[in-house]
Amino acid sequence: ESMKKLFRALSLSLLLACGSTAWAAEPLPADKRADIEKLLEVTGALSLGQQMSATVVTQYAQSIRQIRPDVPQALIDVLPSIVNGVIGENIPAYKQVAVQLYHKYFTHEEVRQMLAFYSTELGKKSIRVMPALMQESMQAGQRWGQSLAPEIERRVRERFKQGGVDI
Repeated sequence: ESMKKLFRALSLSLLLACGSTAWAAEPLPADKRADIEKLLEVTGALSLGQQMSATVVTQYAQSIRQIRPDVPQALIDVLPSIVNGVIGENIPAYKQVAVQLYHKYFTHEEVRQMLAFYSTELGKKSIRVMPALMQESMQAGQRWGQSLAPEIERRVRERFKQGGVDI
């Protein structure tokens, strides 16, 4: 029963991380759709699911190990192929969501301008370094947030104490 709860929780977190696909697709011209699809391909936007796979696998493995430390490593080792398989099978559905989002937020001219930019050397470099930049930015943000935690906690305790609550 605890394993079922774990899988439900992890599946829900994956669903929330990927976003919902349950909305009506807004009509868009075929040429704009084609340009958006090309932009998604050029920027590697559709590979985000595969990049997220490693995080999901790590979460599953850690959770399984906590609940069932007796699970053989050979079974843990199959997690990447299972997760990658499910994500790969569902990339077309994610692509449709991504196309609709780009359609919602960008005009066709803006999509064309992005395609032109990502065809330049700077655009190609942006695509190349963005994963590392995002990862390092998240790590820096996490460290920054952790450095603020003691002061936040001190102020919360102080304020609660003024309100007659000792935490």
